[in-house]
Amino acid sequence: MPATDEGPHVERDRELRPQLAAAFLVVSLLVAFGGLTPADPDTAVGRWVAVASLYAVLAVLALALPAAPRTTQAILVTGVLAAGVVTGSCHSAQGVFTGCLGIILAGQLAAYALDLRRALAVGAVCVSTIAVAASVAPAPVRPSSTVVVVVLGLMTSALLGRQTHCLRVDAGTDHLTGALSRGAFYERLSGAVDRAQRTSRPLAVVALDIDDFKVVNATHGHLGADDLMASLVGAWRADLDRHAFVGRVGGDEFVAVLPGHDARLARGWAALASSWTALPSSAGVAELRADDTMRTLLARADADLFAAKQRKADAEPTRTVVTDPVA
Repeated sequence: MPATDEGPHVERDRELRPQLAAAFLVVSLLVAFGGLTPADPDTAVGRWVAVASLYAVLAVLALALPAAPRTTQAILVTGVLAAGVVTGSCHSAQGVFTGCLGIILAGQLAAYALDLRRALAVGAVCVSTIAVAASVAPAPVRPSSTVVVVVLGLMTSALLGRQTHCLRVDAGTDHLTGALSRGAFYERLSGAVDRAQRTSRPLAVVALDIDDFKVVNATHGHLGADDLMASLVGAWRADLDRHAFVGRVGGDEFVAVLPGHDARLARGWAALASSWTALPSSAGVAELRADDTMRTLLARADADLFAAKQRKADAEPTRTVVTDPVA
């Protein structure tokens, strides 16, 4: 399994595609205008028109290709290299630095849309392209000016990427328990299900529910019950491997997703999870099938959870009410 989990990035990639297509279309028009109305008679008009046509093609591909971070990375890298070709042919320093701004924009888009590893790869291509284009351009460009452009580009891209990451983590985290919020959980589960079905690797989900949480609230108070729930979920999360995750889907309802686990392994984990704290909980397990959707998978886990809670209720001793004998 790849070290980078692409699941959380697919939705943002899908949202970015129309913006990316619009950006490439605008750049295509600008490059075509610059090539057809050159400021210098020695401008390689044919090269500019060819690059403008390439950007138009990239705009179409951004809309036509399925959303996937690796595809977006390839589109951005192609756009950066094309910008390098145009920038390296500029006969004025103004043209070179205008081309560098377009390359920096690609780096910022990568920082916004891609995971850290892919964003760094695009950033490295951006830096290399700016350095090479500035050095081979006919225009006189000082190396110190190129360094300033590269440093400022890296700083703005890093700041954008960091702030975007923090906002997404904050929006996707349940602040009480540290589990994924409902929306972030479903987004990530969708990606996990797709990957498991594509690679035929096992995946199981464990529906977890705290028993009689109303009684816990009445006994410990709301704040005390919250502390107990946070402690229990913390114990669950601490025992998960780096590919697994847990989300809060209701008040005291959680779901753990265990890639690489079949039903047997998932039941073993669930049995341990139910015994880590004094707060009682029940678990239901479902293993992904070839014809499953995310909805049917969760429905089977929920049905198994209900059956487990029913077995607990049936196993409780029946209370006998003692009354005074009839005289």
